[in-house]
Amino acid sequence: MKKYQFKKKESFTLTEVIIVLSIMGIIVLIGLPAFRLYRPSLRLSGTVRELVSDLRYTEQLALTEQINHGIRFFSGENKYQIIKYSETEEILEEKSFPPEISFYSISGFTNDQVVFNPYGAASEPGIVTLISTGNSTATIEIKSSGFVKTGD
Repeated sequence: MKKYQFKKKESFTLTEVIIVLSIMGIIVLIGLPAFRLYRPSLRLSGTVRELVSDLRYTEQLALTEQINHGIRFFSGENKYQIIKYSETEEILEEKSFPPEISFYSISGFTNDQVVFNPYGAASEPGIVTLISTGNSTATIEIKSSGFVKTGD
């Protein structure tokens, strides 16, 4: 008659699993305030990237369609519109900032708008500065040549 030997299964006990989950919970609770502290600056950098992308997109539209295109800023409402200037003014898109982000200043542009001509040049140079609720600021500079540059 053969004797069967049972092998001991190696696994975690319930106590070990509870200890590991407790340690992970403590780490998350410690990291949560740090995440909340950096959230406004993360939102600011994301908003700046999106606005720069839209400025470059608007410039590209002016080049490809050979019609003036621009962006109009609404500082009181913390939003902007992408506009096509043909026989009539056509609003292509409107975007709003997250609640943590607002315009700090808009300088250099007539009527708070930048217009790109069919050669890709901006009608006038200017600077747009955004601010977060954490008082972090970021600037976007638009040169006469149409070059868009970000800075802190």
